[in-house]
Amino acid sequence: MASSAKTRSEARSGTSALCSAAKGPALTPVPVPAAIGYKATILRTRRGQALALCFDGGETAFIVRAGVLTLQVTLPGSARQVVAMLFPGDVLRSNFAPPHAESALVSAGAGEVWRMRLAALDALAASDPAIQRYLDEAVASRMARLALHAATLGQFDCEQRVATLLVELALHTGVNSPGGGIVFDLPFNRKDIADYLGLNPDTLSRIMSRLKAAGVIGHSERNRAVIRDFPALASRSPAARSLIEISGARRGEASLPTPG
Repeated sequence: MASSAKTRSEARSGTSALCSAAKGPALTPVPVPAAIGYKATILRTRRGQALALCFDGGETAFIVRAGVLTLQVTLPGSARQVVAMLFPGDVLRSNFAPPHAESALVSAGAGEVWRMRLAALDALAASDPAIQRYLDEAVASRMARLALHAATLGQFDCEQRVATLLVELALHTGVNSPGGGIVFDLPFNRKDIADYLGLNPDTLSRIMSRLKAAGVIGHSERNRAVIRDFPALASRSPAARSLIEISGARRGEASLPTPG
């Protein structure tokens, strides 16, 4: 009985720490140097809206102010593939997409994106150290997450892959649910999630069912997930500690198990 009470207490503590450290609702903008906004075109996005990477034939920069976007790529002779997720504060340059491929940013829901010519952003960065530092840190965060995603696909088992994705989404977009736990929107459908994680859709469904049966996640609405026990979820992902530090939610580290 004491052990069970301790587990519930730890779960509540971990969830509280995570929610207080998270960035808040998906439509809450993150701090971006205001000078960028003076030069950018502000785009309000809706779920499923695609943004062409090149604007007026020139190199373009995108800054996610609110919401989640996915980078989707289609190579010649291949099916469309979700290759990256972009969270508030992330920066994407159109020249980051592979050449000779159809690429687009697709909004996972209502959000806000700042779009501007790459040359204009580079000029701002050259004249303002704060903007240059912001861009450097945004690129470093994206590279670190891309490295973790590559490790996830190459080294993790099926359940670890799913847990890693859910941890990342909870950290970057999760909010406190009135019914308890952490709630967030899923940025793409089941097939795309399975493709992103290198899984069969049926395997993904079985893993989600197991996590529900274990009390780690709860019943959710369409396109939405609920994390009931964040520490238990994080314990299933070898990348959880790295993701927490990258997201800036350091206080959540106290809820994670100590490595053996």
